[in-house]
Formats: sequence, C-alpha cells, structure tokens
Amino acid sequence: MNGQTERDGPWQGLNKGAHVLYVYNEKEKYLANLLKFVIESIESEEAILLIEEKSVIENVIQSLESMGKQAGYPNFIHAEIIDFYLADGGFDFGSAEKLDHMLLPFFKEGLPVRTWGALPIIDSKSSLDHLKNYECNCDSYILKNKLLSVCAYNGLMLPAYLQNELLKVHSHLMTDTSFSLSPLYESRTSSPFSLKEIGRLLVLDKQNKKNLQMNALLMKEKSIRTAKQDTELQSEDRIRSVIDHLPIPIIIQKESQILYQNEIARIQFLDAKTCADGQLTAFFKIYNRSDDSSSSKNLSHKFQSEERGERNFLINSVTLIVGEGMATLHSFVDITHEKENEMLMIRSEKMNIVGELSASIAHELRNPLTAVKGFFQMLQDMYEGSSMYFEVIEEELSRIEQISSELLTLAKPHSENRGMYNVVRLIEDVVTLLTPQANMKNIELIQESALGDLWAECENTKIKQVFINLVKNAIESMDQSGSIKLQTSRTGESIQVQIIDEGKGMPEEALKKLGEPFYTTKEKGTGLGLMVCFQIIESHGGTLKAESKIDQGTTFTITLPAKEERIIA
Repeated sequence: MNGQTERDGPWQGLNKGAHVLYVYNEKEKYLANLLKFVIESIESEEAILLIEEKSVIENVIQSLESMGKQAGYPNFIHAEIIDFYLADGGFDFGSAEKLDHMLLPFFKEGLPVRTWGALPIIDSKSSLDHLKNYECNCDSYILKNKLLSVCAYNGLMLPAYLQNELLKVHSHLMTDTSFSLSPLYESRTSSPFSLKEIGRLLVLDKQNKKNLQMNALLMKEKSIRTAKQDTELQSEDRIRSVIDHLPIPIIIQKESQILYQNEIARIQFLDAKTCADGQLTAFFKIYNRSDDSSSSKNLSHKFQSEERGERNFLINSVTLIVGEGMATLHSFVDITHEKENEMLMIRSEKMNIVGELSASIAHELRNPLTAVKGFFQMLQDMYEGSSMYFEVIEEELSRIEQISSELLTLAKPHSENRGMYNVVRLIEDVVTLLTPQANMKNIELIQESALGDLWAECENTKIKQVFINLVKNAIESMDQSGSIKLQTSRTGESIQVQIIDEGKGMPEEALKKLGEPFYTTKEKGTGLGLMVCFQIIESHGGTLKAESKIDQGTTFTITLPAKEERIIA
C-alpha cells in the first residue's frame, strides 16, 4: 500500500487520503480541472481511475495524446458512468465492490491511487435513499486505502438539501474555482444511515420534489404569461397600425386619461387650443353620465375649433380590455356635411310648401285687394276732409300689397337668365342705392375689396336683391350712428362677401331660425325676405351664414362660385 509520494497543488498534504465533493456549474471549467487532475496523476506516477461519459473520456485521451502524456502509461484506467454506477434504470449499489476490484492490482503494486467519478443524479426514491449510504461506504474505503477521490456532481441538478448531506460524508469541498475543507464533515458521520436518518432524508426529498413541482408550475405560468403578454403586445401593435391608418379620429380613453390617439385625432382634437377649451374632457363627462349600459354607444356631439369652425361628429364608443383594466375606444365620424345637407333638404321642403301656399294666398288676396283699393280711391275723392284716416288705410293697403308681392316671389318658378357679372360692381351699385337711407340714420356704408374684379355667373338682379335686403336689415338693426362694412374677397374657388353691422345682435336661438318661413325679429316684418335670400343664394350654388352676438353686431357671410373670365360687358 503506497501513500508516501507527496502530492502537489491543492492536493498537497492529502497523502493520507481525501474524499472530495466537487460541485460544478460550468462544463468548460469542469473539463479543465479534470484534465489537470489526470495530468498531475501521470506526472506523479500515480494510478488513476476515471469514471465519466464516453465522450468526456475520449476528449481526455485525445488531449493527453496531443500532449504526449498517454504513451507508455498503463496505470490510467477508465469506465463509463452507465456501466459503473447504473443498473436496471437506477443506482447500482454494487459500485463499491466494482471499485475495489478495479483498484486491487494497483494496491498490490504499492502505487498511490487517484479516482475521479462523475456521479449521476437519478430522480428515483431508491436511488436518493441510498446515495449517501454509498458515499459513506466510499468515505471509509477512501480513508482506509489513502485514496485521493473526487466525486463530481452537476450543481445545476443537485438539490441543496442533498448537497448539505453529502458535505457531511466528504472531507473537502471543491468548486470550479476553489478548494476547501468541508464545513460539515465529521468522520463519525461517515457511517451507514439509521432508519431515523433515512426517514428524515425521505421527508427532505419529498419536500424537494414538491418544491421542484411548484417551481415547474411557476415557470410554466410565467411562460404562459410571457407568451400572453407577447401576443397582446403584437396584437396591440397591429391594432395601433390599423388605427393609425384610419381616415377618422380614434381616441382610446380610460376615465379622464387619454391612453392613445391616432395622428388625425391629435391634429383635430389635441392641439393646444382644443385642450385649453376642455372640449374633449366635457365630452368624456357626457359619455360617462349617459344611462346606456351597453358595451357600445353612439352619441352626437359638436366641437368648435378656430380653424374649422363648428363641426358635428357621430361618436361610436366601444368598451375594450387594455392591460389589466377596461378602457373605451371612441371613433369620431364627421357628419357636418350630412347635417348641412339635411338642413338644406328641410329648408327646401319648407320652401316648396310655403311656395305652394303663398301662391294660393297671393291669388286669393289680389282680387279683393284690387276691389278694396278701387273703392278706397272713390272714398278719398268723396271725403277729402278725413285725410288722417285715409293715410292709415293707404299705408296698410300698401303693406298688404307688399306681402302679397313677396308671397308671389316665393311662388314664382325660378327663371334662369344668368350671365357673368362683377360682384364688386354689383356691391358698388347697392352702396350707391342705399347710401341716402343710411345717411338718414348717420350710418356710413364702407366697401372693402382686396381685388377690383371678382366674377360670378349669376342673375344680377337677384344677387342685388340679396345684398339690398341684408344691408337694409343691417341699417334697421342699428339704433344709432355707426358703420356697415361690405367686404369682398376671394377664398379658394369661391367669392366671399361679408356684411358686418354694429347693431344689437341676435341670440343663438334666433340665429338657428333665420331663413325659416314667417320668422322675423322686426316688428312689421314678414319673415319672407331672408327666406328668399337663402333661396336665391342656394340656387346659385352658394351659401349664406350668419354670426351674431348680443350688443356686438351681426355678420352675414355669402359665398358664390368664382369664375376666372369675363363673358359679358
């Protein structure tokens, strides 16, 4: 039995034998330490037994041959893990006898011996129950024969509780980068397990398996959650891409917070002015107060902006899940043009009805009115002294005749006698015509035009009628001196005419009713004049709109399609 050769390196002073527990984590460092261990054995002329996988053994032999260490050294023997440690799908408890059988020739020659064995972790009750018993027997055998024996375990597979138990039967602990005494080793512990000790290990093993199962479940749950989050992110990215390319504003809102908006929504609603006015916040409050509890709602709402004026939107709101909570997706469909067309259709229907009614009434009035005027003329000749009453009667008869004429105007079919006329010149004629009437109230008519010629294809008499009606209304609305501006400009493909007065103004309710049959704000008005104005402008493909504030005056804006060339003089 030889043990006198002094060992070098970390093995110095271990001539009396050492049972080393090697717990490794990195395969490359493990292989490097193994090769170094084998080379030191050969250089120290010690016998060595290596128990490893076939591929590892072949790798060690190739490395030795490349270094010239293998040739002529017969004391390097090896065995595969599957042949040495395993039997019938579990741990082979006859491994100790195999070890003694393989090393006996070296002992007889008096050679010092090293062993290196990579022990498998078999997840079976019988294997784990007896693993420490095997190591206990090996520990006694190693100390008795003064072996330097390394038992290697994969740290990624070795349970912590089992590592602690193995430290009790190994004199030294080795890692990929360190070597030290085992903190738990006592030689008296290197004895076979009692039934009580085996029972304790079984409890630890059961708890370890339970923990491993729990870890596996947690890892599976985490994997599912991660996959779900990835799917949600991909789905969210696809939805964002679709929303970004939609031609209508889309806003995703949670309570009063905006989570997401596409570019067109940002431009139309989230500019500084709109945010400052709080119009979106006001809409969200209206939406949250609505009684409809369904997941999809449709609301109509108006938004005001400096650039685009008042716009009507039909808003479809859908509840959806965002992350861990609920949110609402609002899609805004601009229905301003549809609303305007609807109002035009209603006005057109009203005007058709009023026209038919007006024709009937006008004809019924004409005949008795002619008779009354004739007899009134006779009475004037007979009773010249009653002139005060005659003036009143004559004034009222003239008023009836005026109403009858206006009714007939509504009833007449529109004659098409259009030509190319300079709108600036038409306004000049109106200013000239009405200046005397304005001067009587100390009102100045101011004509402003950026261009000298603005041509439109129209019936000049009817367009003049519109301007005259609007300017006369402006004069009548002003109780004191001031000015009325008639501004003419070109905006895109249209001519724009604005008639701006400094009168009393009108409330919003009155503005909404302008142009309706028989609605008037004047004491002796019929409400037909503005209706005729709307009819004329719309028949020319234009628009007539009014803006007004109490005590700040009224602005009527007329637009007509512009023409580039003059056709008639």
